[in-house]
Amino acid sequence: MGDYEATVNTLAEELSRVEQVFRGLSADEWAKPTQLVPVDPELPHWTVFELAGHFDISIGLTRMLIEGRGDSQPARDRTSFFINPRSETGPVVYEYAYTMVEGKTPAQMADVLGETFSKAVEGCRSVPESAVGPGYFAPMRVDEFAASRIVEAVVHGLDLTIALGRDPVATPAGIAATAAILDDLLARRTLGRRPADLTDDLAWILAASGRAAHPDNRLPLIG
Repeated sequence: MGDYEATVNTLAEELSRVEQVFRGLSADEWAKPTQLVPVDPELPHWTVFELAGHFDISIGLTRMLIEGRGDSQPARDRTSFFINPRSETGPVVYEYAYTMVEGKTPAQMADVLGETFSKAVEGCRSVPESAVGPGYFAPMRVDEFAASRIVEAVVHGLDLTIALGRDPVATPAGIAATAAILDDLLARRTLGRRPADLTDDLAWILAASGRAAHPDNRLPLIG
């Protein structure tokens, strides 16, 4: 199995697990608040419903890349996708989630996500890994973008299960891929390696993404 095939298979399994959680939610669970803190702390936290809207956007970007592919030169990779000022991107991402769920009900969102997830995976499997298209911030190869979507699936999958008070559903392969990208992000943005007490990849992801407090002042790396 090639690296690209393995990446897409990992993404597919992560998304499948997330989708199954969403499909089994009660009305009360859809309304549970997430622990994500907006850039403006006075704004309300997303509920699980708005988190579903963010999933629809973040994974749906894969289809946009594939449909918009051309002869551009890639300008970002799986790690540099996450190098951006949260003060600028955070408010936009926050509002997009509300836009994506506007006019929809929780009962509809599970099917919306199912279609978005399946189309993203099918799209990745339909093009060569070297295909280049718009990657939101800049052109990216599809293999690099698919790898970045694993990070989105794992980290926001954690947001989902934390909000619900459940155990994580991320796969070992998804956790390993996400931890490796965050290691690379740390190396590019700061100095040194991950803190010595974060040898466990899941603990590292939680701290590096700000989902768990850690005294290292280099963290969190992403919001």
